[in-house]
Amino acid sequence: MTRLSTSLWMLAIILAAFGLYEVKYEVDRVRAEIASVTQTLEQEHETLDVISAEWAYLSRPERLQKLAHKHLAVENLMVHQVSDLAVIPFPERMEASTTSQVPLIPASALAEGGR
Repeated sequence: MTRLSTSLWMLAIILAAFGLYEVKYEVDRVRAEIASVTQTLEQEHETLDVISAEWAYLSRPERLQKLAHKHLAVENLMVHQVSDLAVIPFPERMEASTTSQVPLIPASALAEGGR
């Protein structure tokens, strides 16, 4: 009986050691993956900082104003060009009818090309 008990304990210890070995190498693999992702994330942050700096440089108001005058041939706005909103001739407001004779087309049919 003691021989069987000793054999079972030896088997349990061997299985536990093998399991611990597997867990150790899995943890090492996960740590390496985390380090790789962290490095990639830091590189992306640096890239975003560079892009943000470039955007700030390219969208300076004085630069945009020079480009607008050069390529758009725009003129300064004069006071006599400004008017009231009431002067603009908007179309008359039309009321929607609930008894429309126009057939309704489901949105899914429009997405498929109107079939």
